[in-house]
Amino acid sequence: MSESNIKHLSFTKRPISVPADYRPSYKIAQICLTLKYSCIGSKSGLLKLHLFSWAFKRIDNRNELLKYVNSNFQSEFSVWSIEPTLNRALHIATAEKYCSYSKGTYKLEEKGFLFCDNIEADEEILSEEISLLKQIGKKKITDTRLKELANQWTLFND
Repeated sequence: MSESNIKHLSFTKRPISVPADYRPSYKIAQICLTLKYSCIGSKSGLLKLHLFSWAFKRIDNRNELLKYVNSNFQSEFSVWSIEPTLNRALHIATAEKYCSYSKGTYKLEEKGFLFCDNIEADEEILSEEISLLKQIGKKKITDTRLKELANQWTLFND
């Protein structure tokens, strides 16, 4: 074994940027906007929130979702991802009263509506997400339709 001539070793802590997709505030904004624009009564189940979170990640995902919706749910549709970052953001959003949770449903609260208003005040913030949500609207993707789709996956993959 060779000996090292190092007498002193030190480390300097440097800031590490966190990708936007992992920042709770970014995910909370997406959750609030989804509840406002694409959920009847500004309420949604977890599966729908994960679907939109997946669609926001990549343009290909967004296009696949739009194709599926515009084909009246007749085109092929792949399984979307379930994200732990969304789950963490939902815990924070409910704790901070942006939304509430009851019986498997998340509901946008007054603080969440105000957060959406602040986001919308700047037309450049989350504009792609808002555009997608407005294109899809509130009535096209229901929690029932998503549960049926998810059940098809389990039937084919048993």
